[in-house]
Amino acid sequence: MHTPAHLAVSLWVWRREPGRAAAWAIGVGAVLPDAPMFLFYAYQKLVAQSTESQIWSTLYFDDQWQLFFDVFNSIPLMLVVLGLSVWRRWRFGWLLAGSALLHLLFDLPLHNDDAHRHLLPLTHWRFASPVSYWDPAHYGHVVIWIELAGALAACGWVARRSAHRPMRALAWFTLGLYALALMLVFVLVLRWWVWG
Repeated sequence: MHTPAHLAVSLWVWRREPGRAAAWAIGVGAVLPDAPMFLFYAYQKLVAQSTESQIWSTLYFDDQWQLFFDVFNSIPLMLVVLGLSVWRRWRFGWLLAGSALLHLLFDLPLHNDDAHRHLLPLTHWRFASPVSYWDPAHYGHVVIWIELAGALAACGWVARRSAHRPMRALAWFTLGLYALALMLVFVLVLRWWVWG
């Protein structure tokens, strides 16, 4: 799934958690598994000045980058964080780990050739799902609409009905990310249409 959709799912699941710390933990946990990819992209684009083609066809699949991504997508490692947080009664930690685990469980069935090693360090096995959240060759053109509808519905509900202001703020922030993405797509399509 796309990162804002993970935020939406976590918001929906933990919509009754009060307080700013809970909203931060849930937000950070929802984004944490994707954070290395954003760092990778920023480095490749801004520092290494790689092309889009190089980034997504070659560099993304480099063994060292894949290990970096997969550590943050490890279910066993996140279960350790969850267990330690519950044991120490650290609410922020278990909300963060729970939100990250929810991200991983939703990602597992939605990655094909870009699948992560979700059971690292226990095994290097990857589940190459027949369904992809983005690849049209693997139903991505269908999944994206289901994801978008679900995410917008979840965020809309939390933004309007949550009893907790920090959760409403996080929901509005997530809706803002979708609005920003929509504007970017509109500009790119307009640019392509006008200038070819």
